[in-house]
Amino acid sequence: MIVGPRRWSPLRDTPAALWVLYADTFTMAVGFYMLIPLLALHFLDDLGMSIALVGVLAAVRSASQQGLMPVSGWIADRVDYRRAICAGVLVRAGGFALLGTVGSTPGLVVASVLTGVGGSLFHPASYAAYAALARGRDHVRVYSTRELVSNLGFVVGPVLGGAVAGLNFQWVSYGAAALFLIAFVVTAVGLPAGLSGPGRARPDLRAVFTDRAFVRYCVLAGALWLLISQLYLVVPVRAAVVLPGTFGVGLVYSAAAVIMVLTMLPLTGFASRRLEAGQILSWGAFALATGIAVMGLWSSLAGLLVGVSLFTVGQMLAQPVMNAAVAGYSSDGSVASYFGVQGLALAVGGVVGNLVGGALYGLAARGGWVALTPWVGFLTWGLVLALVLRRPGYVR
Repeated sequence: MIVGPRRWSPLRDTPAALWVLYADTFTMAVGFYMLIPLLALHFLDDLGMSIALVGVLAAVRSASQQGLMPVSGWIADRVDYRRAICAGVLVRAGGFALLGTVGSTPGLVVASVLTGVGGSLFHPASYAAYAALARGRDHVRVYSTRELVSNLGFVVGPVLGGAVAGLNFQWVSYGAAALFLIAFVVTAVGLPAGLSGPGRARPDLRAVFTDRAFVRYCVLAGALWLLISQLYLVVPVRAAVVLPGTFGVGLVYSAAAVIMVLTMLPLTGFASRRLEAGQILSWGAFALATGIAVMGLWSSLAGLLVGVSLFTVGQMLAQPVMNAAVAGYSSDGSVASYFGVQGLALAVGGVVGNLVGGALYGLAARGGWVALTPWVGFLTWGLVLALVLRRPGYVR
């Protein structure tokens, strides 16, 4: 089982450094969601860019972050997690500040690269720091709390960004950059120096890629992320059918975040006391796929809300356990490297999910039997994946 027999108490079982890391996560989430939802509108409306160029800039940012994660994780294992997080948030703060300052394409490419590189530096280091601080505690509970505070940032960030955008987008970018500077101070002051994984072994990125059990897990994690990545495709597609304008879409996303905030800890605690990691991920895959199918096959506001709720349950089950599983696979001295490689696997799953989802959702508008293709396809994918994840030994 995942959880030990002792009952969890937030005050007794949460050290001060872990509270600092939670505060760090919340601050960065607010800064990120304050800026990113408004960025494409700034490029299109304020700078007069084409949609194609906006897509290129988004791809540059994503490639800079996800593609470099294995190397960034290895660096974090070499220099310690606190230093890597500090470096990452400083680089991202610079990128965010530039996004609201420059107006030329070369300048925005530089800003996008800085934003992505900053994320690649602090992302695996932050997850590895959670694993280090959670040593001897319930990892699923720790990562569930991490997702909870991140979703609080998802709720607060867009509201704050929308309020500041009434002044000028430049202030949005400066505000987001300032929050990452605050995260730098919180990290530098609050996290212990020399924070790293157990043991004194030197990090070995090649050993991570040749760890067959972990690579198999990463393939399954990428397949699961293919479903999770549909959140930002299927909701707008289906919401356009039953809700007027963009306000309804934002309302659905906010409702999903609120569901996570209110129910994540009880749900993950209940599941982890009764199920193994692979079983939890199996139920997560089932809920994700069922949520997508319900949204597609039940064309009403009720169908959208029920589908989003099921999808959110799948996210809550899957994401904390995926991160806890990485901590279980990782070897001494290479924890952040393992998280970096998982980040690359999730990126591949997300790219494939976006490409496949974009192609399949186009079929939904044709009518007839072919319109069922995306919903039946994702449901089948989820059911097969759920069966595979339940097999003993596939997930530690």
